[in-house]
Amino acid sequence: MDMNRLFIKSPVNDVAVINLALNLGSLHEPVPGIANVLIPLWRMSDYAKELERVGVSFVIEKGLDYLMVRVKARYSVIPKAVELLVKTLLNPPIDRLDDAIREAGTRITLSREDVITLSIAEALKLLFNDHPYSRHPTAYEYKLTGITKDDVRRAIDRLRAISLTVVAPEDVVEIDLPSANYVEIPVRGFGSGSRDVRLEGKVQTAVVIMYPTYGIKDVERSFKMDVANTVIGGMGLVSRLYREVRVKRGLAYYAYSMYWPLGSSGVFIAMAGVRREFVKDTIDIMLNTISNSSLSDDELAMAVRNRIGRLKVMKESPEGIANVHSVIPTYGLPSDYYDRYINYIRNLRPEDVAHEIRGLQQPVIVTVGT
Repeated sequence: MDMNRLFIKSPVNDVAVINLALNLGSLHEPVPGIANVLIPLWRMSDYAKELERVGVSFVIEKGLDYLMVRVKARYSVIPKAVELLVKTLLNPPIDRLDDAIREAGTRITLSREDVITLSIAEALKLLFNDHPYSRHPTAYEYKLTGITKDDVRRAIDRLRAISLTVVAPEDVVEIDLPSANYVEIPVRGFGSGSRDVRLEGKVQTAVVIMYPTYGIKDVERSFKMDVANTVIGGMGLVSRLYREVRVKRGLAYYAYSMYWPLGSSGVFIAMAGVRREFVKDTIDIMLNTISNSSLSDDELAMAVRNRIGRLKVMKESPEGIANVHSVIPTYGLPSDYYDRYINYIRNLRPEDVAHEIRGLQQPVIVTVGT
């Protein structure tokens, strides 16, 4: 099948950026944790070292829906970069598997020592039960020592490109890899409840309140949820959570929210960092702030300006353009997705956003800290 791809002409004449999404996110990896091991294994290959020698910058990041390979290089070396990249992906030095497992294990241990990362990881487990989204890409307790050389070979045999996004002066990039569409895995039911994880030696306790919500393919409702998130905690110092939790009451070191519109679901995440004795009060205030569905015209207008302004800033560099637009071929979204987004949120009414806030389902609550 033809690869899902998107080309955008680069605003910089001598720079090209490639975003390659592979079927090795938490959702589709054949053995849980295999991508965590492949990342250092790929980095150990001679082809990867050659990429660095010719001046190519590349990053490999595992996410919930896919594994993303991000490449940036001078346009003149892109053909060589693409050739070396494919060789890197298809020829990991399997004899160094033990080294890769140790490195991957160390990275996971470090991730789980961060209270913010661990709190999100524990909330995903609680919310998504046995769905693959329950496995945080970098902070789940993967059983890496059970991964074998045959597992690695099978993962490479099944490796597929979900999408290719190219930002370059000319559309000349071709990736010689088998391809596949993104495949949704429905969530059959969400978990509930709370969890408190003690992590000694930490100054603060992270509070995460996580709600299930719309995925990215539910286009219009995900647009509304994006604006709702902006109002609640996505505008930094002027957002509701920051004002109510930190400014008015001084309870938290930070307070904000995020919205992740994924391919098979979506999550709205409210977070705060507090001292242990303030946890209960902070949770109560966060829940009350999130549930407040009243919204003025001015607050909505500020949120819409914030979203449009951030989108413009993110698209000022070739890397930003690739990162923003790669969701289009990955999830099969309309080519004018962002034009639709801007036009849609500009015409929202306060009651539209209020409806989404009132419709939030029961959250899970996780605290991690001393």
